[in-house]
Formats: sequence, C-alpha cells, structure tokens
Amino acid sequence: MSLMEQFSNPELIIGLTFGQKMLASAITMLMGLGITFTVLILIWIFIVIMGKVLGATKPKEKAAPAAAPAPAAAAAPAQAPAAASDDTLVAVIAAAVAAYTGANANNLVVKKIQRVSGENTPWGVSGLEDRLATRKF
Repeated sequence: MSLMEQFSNPELIIGLTFGQKMLASAITMLMGLGITFTVLILIWIFIVIMGKVLGATKPKEKAAPAAAPAPAAAAAPAQAPAAASDDTLVAVIAAAVAAYTGANANNLVVKKIQRVSGENTPWGVSGLEDRLATRKF
C-alpha cells in the first residue's frame, strides 16, 4: 500500500511515523498548489483568448512625429497667474475628461464652471450628510 493511500485512510494514518506524515503532507500541499496554479493559468489563457476574440483589446496607435518646438518670444510679457489660471484649468480638466472617456475633445462641452465660496461647499455638505447618516442613535 502506498504512502498516499495510508495517509488518506484515517485508520492507517495512526501507524505512520512523523517523517512519513510530513512527507505525505508535503506531497498533498504540492499537489494542491500545482492544481491551483494550473487552473489559474488556464483561466488567464481563456481570458486572453476571449479578449482577442471579442476585440476588447484596442490596437496601439502609432505616435505622431513630434513637431519642432517653436522658438520662444524674447520679449513675451509675463501673464498674471490668476487671469489665465481659470481658462487653463478648464482646458486641462476638459482634456483629462476627454482622454479618460476616449471621446473626441471637440464634442465635449463645458456649460458652466463656477467657484463656490463659503464654509458649506457641496462636497462639505455631502460629507456631513454621510457622517450623519452613518451614526447609530
């Protein structure tokens, strides 16, 4: 009778030495790890194949050649940071949203951006409501 057959029988496991029990435990552990990783690799291969079949992976776009940088104007007046920062911030946010969604930036319309002043901003009010809703009375 093999070691694994003795290890699987509760009546015969009592007669095994400590070394035989450790060897059988190691074999059982390695078999379990081997089966687990084999199944995980098969699942990974299945996901890759399904991704290619369903077209979920987008082909990488070739980068356009970089244009030569324009020479900087020697006597360019320094703009006040507050004057251009709002327009620049809106442009950066619009570009980030367009890049995240994959949409064309020309189709994105920003209707209104307005600063909220005071202590009770919408984010603050929302956080306060969440905290009050989670309290146990």
